[in-house]
Amino acid sequence: MSLDILGAITGIFVIIYDGQHALRFTLGRARAVVGPGIHFKIPFLQTFKVEETKHTTLDLEPQVIQLRDDLVYEVDCKVVYQIVNLRKAIIEIDDLVTGLQNRVVMAVQRVVSQRDRQSVRRVDEMSEGIREELRQVEDQWGVRILQFGFSNISPSPTTLEITQLELLAGEKLAQYDRLRQAGLSEEAAVALISGAVVSIHADDTVATYRTQRAVEDTLITAVEEELTPKPDTAEKDAEEADPFGSESGASGEDEP
Repeated sequence: MSLDILGAITGIFVIIYDGQHALRFTLGRARAVVGPGIHFKIPFLQTFKVEETKHTTLDLEPQVIQLRDDLVYEVDCKVVYQIVNLRKAIIEIDDLVTGLQNRVVMAVQRVVSQRDRQSVRRVDEMSEGIREELRQVEDQWGVRILQFGFSNISPSPTTLEITQLELLAGEKLAQYDRLRQAGLSEEAAVALISGAVVSIHADDTVATYRTQRAVEDTLITAVEEELTPKPDTAEKDAEEADPFGSESGASGEDEP
C-alpha cells in the first residue's frame, strides 16, 4: 500500500500484482505488455493500463426470452473468461466487461429463441451453440471463454400456468378414453371427469330396469283388482246387511 501511494505521488513507477498484466503506452502509442512487478515509467510520457488476466466470472442479468412456440422463459447464465491477448483486449474494445456482457446476451437470445418447450431442456446443446456464437469475439477481443453455463432456465408464471393447464387437459382426455373403453356412456364419462353430480345408468342395466318396472306395474294392477268390489259380491253384501229386504216393508203396509 505504501508503494502504491509513493508511486502515485512520485509518478515514476507502477506496481503490477500477480494475476495482472499491463500495457505500456509511450506518447500515446501502445508498446509492450508487462507482467507482475515494479515498472518504472517516464512521467507525462508513459502510462500503464492494468487489467486482470486471471480467470474472471461474469454474472449476467436475468433475461426474459420468448421461445419458438411463443412460450416465455426466464434465463440466468454465467461466463468464465480470461484475457489472453492484452493488447487486443485494451485496444480493440473500449470496455471489455460491458462488451462481453452485451455479446453474450445477444448470443443467448439468438440460441434460446430458436428452441421450443422440448428442446430448451437440452442445456448442453444450447451451451455449445452459444460458445460457437462467441468464437468471433474471442479472436477479435483477445479473450478466451473458459466456461459457459445456465444457472436457471424456468418458464415464466404465465407460461407455467399454460403448461399445467395443457397437462391437466391431456390427463382428463386420457381418463375419458379409458372410461369410454370401459363401457360408460359419453354423458357418464364426462360427468365423472368433471365431478358433476348427475343420475346415470350403465348401458347394460337398462333392460333389467325395464323388466323390474313391468313387474311392479303388474303387481300394482293385481292389488287394484283385488281391492275393487265385484257386482255379485256387492249384492251379497247388501243381502247380508238387510236380510228381509223389500218384502218386510211390503207386508208391514198390508197389515191393518
